[in-house]
Amino acid sequence: MNYKQKKIIIIDNSNLSYTGEDIDGKIVRGTEASLILLAEQFSRMHLNVDFCNSVASEKKINGVNYFNKNKISKKIIYDLAIVISDANEFNRVNSIKKAVFSNSNQPLEKFLRKKQLFPYLKYKPTIITLCDYQFKKRSFLTSFYGKKTIPITVDPKFLSVEIDEKKVPEKKVVYNIRSNRNLDKLIEIWCEKIFPFNNEFKLYITPGLINYSNSHRKNNIFLRSIGTRQEMIDELKNYRALTYLGHKSDIFTLTAEEAIKLCLPVITFGIGSLDERVTHMETGFIAKNDQEFADYTIKLLNDDLFYLNMKLKMKMRRRDNNWEIIANEWLNFFFNE
Repeated sequence: MNYKQKKIIIIDNSNLSYTGEDIDGKIVRGTEASLILLAEQFSRMHLNVDFCNSVASEKKINGVNYFNKNKISKKIIYDLAIVISDANEFNRVNSIKKAVFSNSNQPLEKFLRKKQLFPYLKYKPTIITLCDYQFKKRSFLTSFYGKKTIPITVDPKFLSVEIDEKKVPEKKVVYNIRSNRNLDKLIEIWCEKIFPFNNEFKLYITPGLINYSNSHRKNNIFLRSIGTRQEMIDELKNYRALTYLGHKSDIFTLTAEEAIKLCLPVITFGIGSLDERVTHMETGFIAKNDQEFADYTIKLLNDDLFYLNMKLKMKMRRRDNNWEIIANEWLNFFFNE
């Protein structure tokens, strides 16, 4: 079907002010970056795309029109309005089809507390979930007008990186999540079961998540720097693995997908959506307990040949960027009914 000239609007109800120019900056996280990339893909497919948040002035970046959400005109009829989580944002816009991009697991209690019931009844939006885990968590009462899983994928920058399959980084791993999602438990396993095996092992974590002290330094736990997206890519190439247990609030874990595309094995418990991101023994390891988690980490850090074999296997699995396929999933679902 020809989707040219369809009008799509994306509305972010947060107080963040950003455009596509900020995708490599520090304020834009996974949700915002994914929607920017989706919007830009829609534009490449010749759709008219508006993206509204708290930005002060109007800009057009990579074919996408960015302007303040308070300046949305109801005189314009959009073919599809996409809001992030909050169905109340449909009050701002006149659209034929409506979708809620759900970036969290929303239990009934939170659904009611966030005053979602009335706008859901009024606007009848479709809920877009990002993975099977989230789809199953979303109850009928919080998605009674339908739900559909459409995943996201990585920034093309992660796929354009040249991977040196012969490079063996230092014996260090990283936790680059931006919140303390079972980080305390990871540190406990590191200090009790991993670092004592070899005092050359190093764990780098995101700053500001714990009360960092000398006890962490003594166990070779260091604070990494937070930079731009490109700086993060350059940083990740110097680790042997991403160590992240997972968390029940994880609905896609883009961080794991980014690591995998850089041929960085992910060692995890598979909590939340991690068991959908990681293929055991191919793109990482899903541990059943603390000791297994430690054993997999030690093996990757201590056995260079094992690490290189895993890295080569992951390099051969790298796929081309998938945003065009994902954008087509959106368009086929909403306009081919």
